[in-house]
Amino acid sequence: MNKYNFISFFGFLALVVVFPIYAWYEPDLRNIAQDDLQNQYVTEASLIYVENCAVCHGIEGEGIGATPALNNPALQTAVYEDLFKVIARGRYGTAMTGWHEDEGGLYNDYQIQQLVALIRYADWTQIGELAASQGLIPPTLPIPSVDPAMVAQIEAMSAEDGFEWAAGFQLYASNCTVCHGIEGEGSDLGLPLNTADIQSRDAEELIRIVSEGVNGTAMVPWHNALTPAEIESIVGFLQHWDEIEAEGVVLTPPEPIWVDIEDPVAMEALGERIFSTTCVACHGEEGSGGTGPALNSQQVLTAKTDEQIHDTIVNGGWRPNSTMPSFGDRLTSVEIDALVSYIRAWEPTAPFVENPRGTQQGGGPPWLRTSDGTTTTTPAGEGQGQGGGPPWRDSGTPPGQSNQGTTTDTAVPTEQGPTIAVQGTVAAIENNLLTVQVADGSLVEAMLGPPWFWSEQGIVINVGDTISLEGFESTDHMEVNWITNQTSGATKVLRENGMPVWTGSE
Repeated sequence: MNKYNFISFFGFLALVVVFPIYAWYEPDLRNIAQDDLQNQYVTEASLIYVENCAVCHGIEGEGIGATPALNNPALQTAVYEDLFKVIARGRYGTAMTGWHEDEGGLYNDYQIQQLVALIRYADWTQIGELAASQGLIPPTLPIPSVDPAMVAQIEAMSAEDGFEWAAGFQLYASNCTVCHGIEGEGSDLGLPLNTADIQSRDAEELIRIVSEGVNGTAMVPWHNALTPAEIESIVGFLQHWDEIEAEGVVLTPPEPIWVDIEDPVAMEALGERIFSTTCVACHGEEGSGGTGPALNSQQVLTAKTDEQIHDTIVNGGWRPNSTMPSFGDRLTSVEIDALVSYIRAWEPTAPFVENPRGTQQGGGPPWLRTSDGTTTTTPAGEGQGQGGGPPWRDSGTPPGQSNQGTTTDTAVPTEQGPTIAVQGTVAAIENNLLTVQVADGSLVEAMLGPPWFWSEQGIVINVGDTISLEGFESTDHMEVNWITNQTSGATKVLRENGMPVWTGSE
């Protein structure tokens, strides 16, 4: 075989082997190339969208007012040519203008093709983050504006109840839209309210729910924030929302706003606006406390790092039965940073709050509360056993079976320390005394109830475990309300409504 035949043979052999391999992988390669091109289109279109489209269609394509939402499954499967035509030429009789350069717009065929790809394939959450990083903040949280003409229109609807409905309309806009939606559509924080079910319910039942709240949910009691007459007017509005909407009266969502995210003052102002529209109902004006903790306090702001505050906003409350919702899916990272900045700005002037969580939130045990609602404790050595603290501290015997330390009825009340929450790593365990090392390296001692009680529960905590717990300060340690071993996932409640659960133990 001469060399030419040899070369031809191996050339043919290479074709026979390589071509099938290429044919096998070619569809995958083609799909990868198509995905890369699609991602490129969406990435480049995202900047176009933020600059020119988000102010009308919302930073996450949610739509604003009469402007339709683009984050819509129906548009993802719409005919390509129809989408291209609407973007390029606009829509007659609407605010949608033509964006193609042939129509006097800014974009060529290629750029409009990119926008079509964005509508079909975008991750709208990421678009929102991109917009926020450019300083365009979504309109989800600011209170919607109420047109006086709408108020007058509602008042004229009913000579008997029109003024009540109009007042409820305004109160709903100011207090309820964050959780229940501008159109009453509901959210992950609140149920839909613009429904036939709500409109058919007994008014007294709705008044009770608004006044007292719903335990275990983000629906807080409003009887301290609104007068009975105001609550009645909100209920009146809710029960006639369908009639009001039929007259063309709807709340107008606010537009996105531009914020200089490099300006600390502007970021703090953004945080204040978010807090006043989203957080104030639970945490009070300027963080003074209410259903939720008093954030504007030395105890909270000196104990919590920015990272911990950030994590709580993102993930929600980590205490058992906490009603603090997660805002990680509702706020952009820029908004969360602004909110943390605003809360942190209180620290230099934050007051010492005797009970930053309030008695409604478990601020000290009921048996140490005075008739005026404050909390007291008994000083060390005065009726609390040889080492101070609770009388059972040095006793290993259940109540009713032996003397639990030398006690006296002449204890002198002193200021009770605030309710505190601790996260950290178990550094040491001695009987029922737990030592926890927190993030700054300091040690916190916590008492796990009487020794007999803790041992009979059979809950295992080991040195090195990561735990979360909450309690109140005693004379030289912390008394625990509940504790969660995050390593094992086990939770134990030691006090319910402030009362120790072991008092009912056998």
